[in-house]
Amino acid sequence: MTTPVMSQTYETESGAVVEIRVPDLDLLHSVGLTERTRILEQYVREELGRILGITPDLVDTTGRPMSCLGIGSIAGIELQYRMEGKLGVGLNLQRLLLANSARELVDCLAGQFGPEAADHPRGTPVPA
Repeated sequence: MTTPVMSQTYETESGAVVEIRVPDLDLLHSVGLTERTRILEQYVREELGRILGITPDLVDTTGRPMSCLGIGSIAGIELQYRMEGKLGVGLNLQRLLLANSARELVDCLAGQFGPEAADHPRGTPVPA
């Protein structure tokens, strides 16, 4: 059985074509937390934008819970599957769906790379 290859681009409802840039894993392991968070926030915006059909700059990462962004169980599973596959990390689906904002997801991912990763089990958000 083969695993389907997922597109690295998507088209928004307005017709714009957006490229999803999966971060370089070696880079994520080598940069500091601030830079790692910036890189992962862009990636999360792109993945959420793909699901929502909007450009990444329109994705609210701080002001709305994931459920209010339109991320329900099906979209959450898809997001979990894509991110785990592309980044090689574990994400807890329940935490993803109950997150107070996409920023919690970014923080969770950022904590799984770099020297801080040993202090945070896979899929566990990093305290702000």
